[in-house]
Amino acid sequence: MQHDYAATAIAAGETARIVAARTTDIVREAQARHDCSPTVTAGLGRLLTGAALLGIGLSGSERLTLQINGNGPVRFLVAEAMPGGRVRGYPGRARAEVPLNANGKFDVGGAIGDGSLHVTRIYDTGLPYTSAVPLRSGEIGDDLAYYFANSEQVRSVVAVGVLANPQGVLAAGGIIAQLLPGADLATIETLERAARALPQISSLVRAGLTPEQMIERFAEGLEPTVSHIQPLAFSCLCNRTRVVRALVTLGMEALREMAAAGEDTEATCDFCGQRYYFAPDEIGKILDAASAQDVS
Repeated sequence: MQHDYAATAIAAGETARIVAARTTDIVREAQARHDCSPTVTAGLGRLLTGAALLGIGLSGSERLTLQINGNGPVRFLVAEAMPGGRVRGYPGRARAEVPLNANGKFDVGGAIGDGSLHVTRIYDTGLPYTSAVPLRSGEIGDDLAYYFANSEQVRSVVAVGVLANPQGVLAAGGIIAQLLPGADLATIETLERAARALPQISSLVRAGLTPEQMIERFAEGLEPTVSHIQPLAFSCLCNRTRVVRALVTLGMEALREMAAAGEDTEATCDFCGQRYYFAPDEIGKILDAASAQDVS
């Protein structure tokens, strides 16, 4: 059984970097956790795949967040990459749905509508850096390539895809190729031709191609050499301690109301859908602890 992972390669005499990934299990996990409609599954899956591709090389406490905001029925999509190949994400409206497009494919752009792509990088210093670009199509791959060209001045080819039906996710994956300093015109033209000729990336994953084989197929003639393999997985940072901290930020009055309600308080993690329950007496203890800290 294949598992999700990414392969990184250097090609064209070290003037191009290519990362390919299988993300089928990640997208299945996201769909199941958030109960996404097929179109939202396709959109969120593409963004999660993009985050996984761009997150290769993160270390320490670094994080990368991709957020798409639109005026379509899904409202927004968020995907976050963390060190070690961990990714997580969620949609604004998980059950949003629109008709298939004219080609009989999921209309992710129609579900998102007009809007913007925001890319936030959090470095080990803890300071975030955010940049944004308007959406080109809402289909996500084109939007990521547009972001690189305009915000980072890096010519890139990005392909992300999800093959799904009402019964579930069949395949998902992606590939990104970026030019490095010293790239010549021939390398640029070769990558652009390869992008035009590349079949849908999800169909390659569905056919059983590994990330290494996807790189070989995409960069044929550029002598790619795989330099790194990174396992990938849907993984969340939430835990009960973090949720308690979030409850405290609601303020003393809100905690008093929860404690007096006489029923359990439910808190849900946006990223993974995990539910946490707190009995009234537990809320009381959280309130007491918060009050003691406030006094001190």
